[in-house]
Amino acid sequence: MSLEQINEAYIGSGVVYVDGRDVGNCENVNFAIDQETKSQKNFRGGGGNFASRTSISSVKLSMTLLNFSNANLALALRGKVTVVPAGTITEETVVAVLGGLAETAKMIDTTDIAGTVVVKDEAGTTPYVLGTDYQVSAAGLKILSTGSITADEILKVDYANRATNVLQALVDSGAEVRVVLDGVNDDSGKPYVLRVHRWKPTPTSGLSLISDDYASFPVEGEVLADETVQGADKSKFFMREAA
Repeated sequence: MSLEQINEAYIGSGVVYVDGRDVGNCENVNFAIDQETKSQKNFRGGGGNFASRTSISSVKLSMTLLNFSNANLALALRGKVTVVPAGTITEETVVAVLGGLAETAKMIDTTDIAGTVVVKDEAGTTPYVLGTDYQVSAAGLKILSTGSITADEILKVDYANRATNVLQALVDSGAEVRVVLDGVNDDSGKPYVLRVHRWKPTPTSGLSLISDDYASFPVEGEVLADETVQGADKSKFFMREAA
């Protein structure tokens, strides 16, 4: 009798969706399943155990995100994201820091600095000169120590602000999300779908913001049991469909 040899070698790739949102390029999507074993010793002679039971103590899902969107950072930092529309700011008050940054409340649109940014003294009567008294960046004004602006001087600034989305980090108690991996086995070309019913991410353990290479950040959290999944043969944690 001959047996058919079945080879299901696996090299994984795919798109990860969190509550239906494509999180972009990511790697190292991994499950970690912790188990607890309780054993009853065999006292009838010969040693060993007479009975043993292993139960699942926790299921964890981790992934490394390479897409530095605020939506992904909110997932990793228990944050919330709000949208700020583009607009025009008039006579915002800032305090001059000689040789340093006088930051503005919103991100400056630097595409037309000469046409939109106006810096004056507190009375609004003395205009200062771009390139001589100050420079402009998205974060605010760099006050030049060689110019006419004095230390701690109150300035009034007009500027156009960019349309942005703003992340407020560590303000959420932690949301539960659904995760779907729309995957492909690159070895065989066959598709598969993995569905995680309830995932609760914890704040990331690391976030590199200045580097000389493409950055990434890890996100991990516990996969919780979903009581809405009914049936003795159905997992309350996750399932995988494969072609």
